[in-house]
Amino acid sequence: MYAIRPATEADVTFLVDVAATASHPDADFDRDQYAAWTRRMIEDLAGPSTTSVIEVNGRPAGRLRVARTAASIELCGIQLAPSIQNQGIGTAIIRALQEEAAARGVALDLGVERTNPNARRLYERLGFRKYAEDDREDKLRWRHDIWTSDVAGRYDDPGDRMFSTALLDATTARLAELAGTGRALEFAIGTGRVAVPLAERGVPVSGIELSPPMVEVLRTKTDESTIPVTIGDMAAVRVPGEFSLVYLVYNTISNLLTQEDQVACFRNAARHLSPGGRFVIELWVPELRRLPPGTPATVGIADPGYILLDTYDVLHQHVTSYHFTFTEGGTEARLERSPHRYIWPAELDLMAQLAGFTLESRHADWSGGEFTADSPSHVSVYRLP
Repeated sequence: MYAIRPATEADVTFLVDVAATASHPDADFDRDQYAAWTRRMIEDLAGPSTTSVIEVNGRPAGRLRVARTAASIELCGIQLAPSIQNQGIGTAIIRALQEEAAARGVALDLGVERTNPNARRLYERLGFRKYAEDDREDKLRWRHDIWTSDVAGRYDDPGDRMFSTALLDATTARLAELAGTGRALEFAIGTGRVAVPLAERGVPVSGIELSPPMVEVLRTKTDESTIPVTIGDMAAVRVPGEFSLVYLVYNTISNLLTQEDQVACFRNAARHLSPGGRFVIELWVPELRRLPPGTPATVGIADPGYILLDTYDVLHQHVTSYHFTFTEGGTEARLERSPHRYIWPAELDLMAQLAGFTLESRHADWSGGEFTADSPSHVSVYRLP
């Protein structure tokens, strides 16, 4: 059995020994430099990262460093003494961090050196996927998948407004107009709610989707040759070819929980577009005006059988949506929770500028309604030079 406790000055020599053992044989390991750095990490109580000692049977056996912010948890390092390796302790610690991340509704990130294939295989077995890289490491991310097979199987609800014929006709007509004679790429294609009718209008459509269960539902409607889909993170994964239109609908950019990831999404859209190409985003306007002073929550929907409750963290621009679906008779309820980072229209425009876009148009809906201060959502079209 293991335990984790905060590191102290008395642990520095042990932590240096563990790091020296874990370092690559060809690495130039400077014990004094590492000891000084470790002391700084231990003393920096106000920083986001914590340095801890892993104990097994009451004795120091490893080092753990974790950084926690409002938007994510980062596993900065885990090193175990050789005598306790391959006993499942490292896996148990990572699973505990996954449980913490799932409970908070945030991502769990880490970096793995390309010279360490064994660690890479372990992380991938635990559900981590690559989302970025640098000169030395691949950046891996794990996120609790709210889009399970159960959710995907219930997603297509003909009674839901977003599946109404009028809305989908307006949406696909506008997207087809913007795509022109070119190809369209949908970020977060899901079950094909928009992609399938858009393809039926003659627009060649491809997609990126994080959730395999959602794509499984899409495959019941059309095959891979008609609408090819790449599994991965829409802020990072690359799809072959060039497109005249990239689109991201139904507030989905807010599923990216950091400003950095949201900007990366814009940049990834730009990478896929031909000159003059467009990126279209459909997004809700934060409803902070509805919050009574001192109250962090609003009821978004209160219908028979369904309640939507949104709780706001205005410091970090986070909102968590709680979806309560009641059984017939109202004796039981199913709760589903989804975290988001909300974006003001002006902030969205700045993100676009950072990726090389300019705002071409903004309307209140897909039919071209005027966007006003009272509009609850907007459809914004950004264009590359």
